[in-house]
Amino acid sequence: MTLSLEQRIERARLLHREGYNCAQCVVMAFDDVTGLDATKAAEITAAMGAGMAGQRQICGTLSGTAIVNGIASFKSPKDKPAVYRSTCALFDQFKAKNGSIVCGELLTRPDRKPCMQYIEDAITIIDNHLRNS
Repeated sequence: MTLSLEQRIERARLLHREGYNCAQCVVMAFDDVTGLDATKAAEITAAMGAGMAGQRQICGTLSGTAIVNGIASFKSPKDKPAVYRSTCALFDQFKAKNGSIVCGELLTRPDRKPCMQYIEDAITIIDNHLRNS
C-alpha cells in the first residue's frame, strides 16, 4: 500500500465534493490496492450509492469496503469463506461505530453523521484491516 490513511481520506473528500457516491469514494481511494483506474472504479460502483441504487439498503461505503477487501484478499474460489469472514468483521466494526450498516437507518438516526463521516469511517476500517493483514 502506497497511500497513507490521511491521503486516502483527503482523496475521498475531494471525490465526494466532485459528486461521486459513497461506494465510489471508498473504492477510488484504494486504487493502489485494487489496481483499478479511476474511470473503471467509478463505473463499477456507480449504482452502489445511497444504499444500492438509492434504495437505502446496505450503506454504499460498505459496498465499497467489500469490493476493496475482495480484490485484496481473493485469489481463488477456496478463498471465498475467508473473504466472507473478513468482510463480515469489517461490517461489524462499522456497525459497532455507527449503529447500523443500512443506509436508511444511518440517515434517520437522531445522531446522524454526514455521509462523508461514514466514508471516512469505512476507509479507516478497511485501511487498518489491510495494514494489519
